[in-house]
Amino acid sequence: MKKWGVLLFIFLCLGVWQAISVYQDALMPKQSLEEKALERAKEKIAFTQIERTYTYYGEKTYIVFIGKNKQGKKYIVWVPEKKGKIVIKRAKSGITESEAIAKLKAERHPKKLISAKLGMEKGVPLWELTYIDQYDRYSFYYLSFTDGTFLKRYSFQQ
Repeated sequence: MKKWGVLLFIFLCLGVWQAISVYQDALMPKQSLEEKALERAKEKIAFTQIERTYTYYGEKTYIVFIGKNKQGKKYIVWVPEKKGKIVIKRAKSGITESEAIAKLKAERHPKKLISAKLGMEKGVPLWELTYIDQYDRYSFYYLSFTDGTFLKRYSFQQ
């Protein structure tokens, strides 16, 4: 009986080890993508602190960094996955995440907010808000980063 317990313990440890290994392998491409994008961003702006990082999958993939420079000013940088123009804006030149969420709540009355992240479509910096609407649909709501104007919205049945 003792041998079975030891064998079961060894088997369980191997299973956990394999699960961790698979998980790390699955995350590696995203981490590599963010590292490359950060290197490209550092060519344009010297961040001393990165506060948030978003990965936006739209027509093109963008990695978005929010951080501070040496003077303590907050900047947002949109870096395309492949070649393309890197866009840099002061954080205060657009609406904040909380302002975007407040606008969504006022206009769409979501049941549940899932996420809010920065992205870019056709050269327009935007907020992508993902939520569950009153009809239990998975929905996306897009607002312009610059002034909070409505850009588009769409929903999927769950």
